[in-house]
Amino acid sequence: MQTPPSVFAPQDRPAGALPAVVAGSRSEHALRWLFGAALLLRLLFPFYDSPLSHLFSDPGRHWENGQRFLNPTFMGSGDPYLYQVFVWLLIQIKGNAAAVIPTGVGLLCAAMPYGWYRALKELLPKNWALCGAILLALAPDMLGIYAYFMNETLLLSLSGFAFWATFRAQRKRTVAAFVLACALWLAAGFTRTVALPMGLLCLLSIWLPQPRRLLKAVLGLALLLLVMIPAGLHARANLGFFAPFGNPYLQQVYQVSGDKVIDIDLGPKGRYVFGSPSFYNPSFYPFSDWLTARDGTASITVDVSQGRAGWIAEKKRMAQIRTFPQWRGYWENFVYLSFAQSWPDNDRGSLSGWLSVWTRWLWFPLALAVAAGAARGGCRGREWLLPLCGLGVFLYLMVQQQGVMEARYRKPLDPIFLAAAVVMTYRLTRRSPSAVPAPAPAMAEAIPATDTH
Repeated sequence: MQTPPSVFAPQDRPAGALPAVVAGSRSEHALRWLFGAALLLRLLFPFYDSPLSHLFSDPGRHWENGQRFLNPTFMGSGDPYLYQVFVWLLIQIKGNAAAVIPTGVGLLCAAMPYGWYRALKELLPKNWALCGAILLALAPDMLGIYAYFMNETLLLSLSGFAFWATFRAQRKRTVAAFVLACALWLAAGFTRTVALPMGLLCLLSIWLPQPRRLLKAVLGLALLLLVMIPAGLHARANLGFFAPFGNPYLQQVYQVSGDKVIDIDLGPKGRYVFGSPSFYNPSFYPFSDWLTARDGTASITVDVSQGRAGWIAEKKRMAQIRTFPQWRGYWENFVYLSFAQSWPDNDRGSLSGWLSVWTRWLWFPLALAVAAGAARGGCRGREWLLPLCGLGVFLYLMVQQQGVMEARYRKPLDPIFLAAAVVMTYRLTRRSPSAVPAPAPAMAEAIPATDTH
């Protein structure tokens, strides 16, 4: 009796890997090289356009804050704490500043897409995570800002790692993973307060459904106090009150006044005059020269020896004499957040600045696409944190009246929207009919055994 070998015996396969595996391996290899090249580009970018060559206005102030971190000026006490620590640490490194500073900033610049790669890798296959990270690495407005001393640079780099630590903690469910996520979100929050609502949402998503909540809460509170106390004392040195996240009143007074310029007389602490970049750079360039209808100067006098009292009194006074309509404030928030030029990285004399100005038109449609994808259920499980954080903070910035809106404040949301779009695109491809594998062909019926004798 003989049974045909083609029925029950495994089919012969060619030696080596299957064609699909080979193709996947090659594409991953190419993507890894492309991502490495993008990281190298970002590492070298500050040598091409060094922050040391742009020490004016806000970038110059942040550099001075780092230089005088241990003996802060009034503005140093009023600015967020952690970026000052970063610049101060760079200054402490011995060597030629023209090499040390660009190296430190270059490492920060390269860390931004790498952190997001780690975050996306928690959610997606490696090839998709690499594609998303490459897009983030090459986005002009996430590159050009690193030519300036601005705290958004540190926040952009921290936020990717913070989301990675969040997704990792959801997977591992350990105390150590929670502490790491908590530490990174606290660092982001003390760099810019816009990260605080995102951090709170992400940490709650870890803390609430997991065990050992009391221990995690105690450790999180200890980390908070570890950063909050020195930050608050640093601010108190010149402000006269405990302000761990910086001076909240200067921007509030400016916004409430409805004026174009604010003139602050602090007596022995000096005098400062500010005008928001939103009011001087056409929001709809190159299609329109529209600028705000705000005019005039809000002149205030604050005695810092009175602590908060002087700021609160001037805020009430400005609100009483305001003539700029309230509804226009909301409209301008939307315009600046969605379409305006991000300053100072909008210098059209540089390639990165020119590209940032033109590609800014992509970000609001991307936010709308993420909102539409979220409404249609384009995410699942922990992926929902990306659209929830991005869209939630976008709406908050649009309606807030605590400060004058600038396009730069949108910058931390751009990588979140891009990452969310990559995740939703992956989910869409998995749902498409072409992505569903064809059913395997039915096994041929066994040929009845025959007597060979």
